[in-house]
Amino acid sequence: MIFLITVLGVAWIFRIIHNIVAFIQLWWVKEWRFDRMRIHLRTDQGKKLYFLPYRGLKISPKTILFCIMTFISELLIYFALPFHPLWRLFILDLLSFPLIGLFVFIVSIPQYFYHQWIIGKATEKIRAHKNLFVIGITGSYGKTSTKEYLATILSSKFNALKTEKSQNSLIGIAEVILRKLQSEHEIFVVEMGAYKRGEIAEMVRMVRPQIGIITAINEQHQDLFGTIENTMKAKYELLAGLTGKRIAVMNNDNAYVKTMIGWAKKDKLDVREVQITSIVQKPEGISFRLNSIRVYAPVVGIHQAHNISLAITTAVAAGMSLADAAKTVEKITPIDRMMKPIEGINGSTFIDDTFNNNPDAAMAALDYLATTKGKKILVFQPMIELGAYAQSVHARVGKRAAEVCDAIILTNKNYLKFFPGNVYEPKEASEYIRKIVVSGDTVLFKGKEALKILNELV
Repeated sequence: MIFLITVLGVAWIFRIIHNIVAFIQLWWVKEWRFDRMRIHLRTDQGKKLYFLPYRGLKISPKTILFCIMTFISELLIYFALPFHPLWRLFILDLLSFPLIGLFVFIVSIPQYFYHQWIIGKATEKIRAHKNLFVIGITGSYGKTSTKEYLATILSSKFNALKTEKSQNSLIGIAEVILRKLQSEHEIFVVEMGAYKRGEIAEMVRMVRPQIGIITAINEQHQDLFGTIENTMKAKYELLAGLTGKRIAVMNNDNAYVKTMIGWAKKDKLDVREVQITSIVQKPEGISFRLNSIRVYAPVVGIHQAHNISLAITTAVAAGMSLADAAKTVEKITPIDRMMKPIEGINGSTFIDDTFNNNPDAAMAALDYLATTKGKKILVFQPMIELGAYAQSVHARVGKRAAEVCDAIILTNKNYLKFFPGNVYEPKEASEYIRKIVVSGDTVLFKGKEALKILNELV
């Protein structure tokens, strides 16, 4: 009996350690935000909080700090409880998640003041850079790719700086300014993301952009914004705060952006509406017509044409010729984890689109997959934070996936009922893919969780 209790106790200790690491990783994924965690807890995944699979821990000073704080606290609680050891372990198991949440809240207080100090220093530095021309980019999706394309085009003529990867928060922008902004920089391209109204306005006050780009608006993050109109108003904060030339570059192929174009014209901004025609997907890239010229870009997915055209139009507004900007596009390369073709197993092709997932991007990726030869396999992470639109969006995407794909693999059980596929852990999924793919097949990996399966295969 003693042996059995000992074995059970040791197993429970390992379970507690596993859960602590998994909970801290989950907080990291949710950017330490209580609003995003609250929404996650309402999903099918969130309802199985205490049975999370081990997915590894992002090592950073913050995650290490929370590990140390939690382990020490649970050790102290264990010895303070006047119960049988197994009961103590049971209580510690239940306490792990709320305890970490408490620590996240406590640490957020000094962190807030530290961030305000960083933001103040960054504001001082960018204000001292009198001749810096700032371009802001926001939207529900397409921000990062548009930023990368624009920075590539501008760098052919100017000394341009851009925000890094998807660091599009106020503190992320401030850190880039402090670390990388130099006196020789002429243009600063700033990606701006937000989860609620007022956040972009703060970024605009810090960097004071002269050109603002609105990529597109959709149902992304509706759990946080509440309504599409709130999303539109939050993104419009970029245009409302423009200084100097006050140029708004906007994609008029998006219905919600069309409404925002009306707002911008009413506010007497210099609106540059972007509309493209004759989009063609070729094996080696895409081509389309923008104004008077034909543009070619060596990327896959016709939806990329919208982001590239926004980048070209903005480069022209910043001082480049249309011909020079379009010619530079011919030299761009696929962005990591954004519709990037890579060599797959058994002579197949993998499409790495694991950077993010949203309704329009998912449909566009499926449309591209439909143009490929051989079997079409989808590895898909169900989308998050869609609010009241979640059911209808997944029904639409699931229907299109069923029309296009020969096999569908989901990374979690959220909205499983809308997809004719199965949920697999990364190792199981990779083994299944190895069995079914042959030369000429295409596997599309869509969403961050799909990256774990891709990594098992390459």
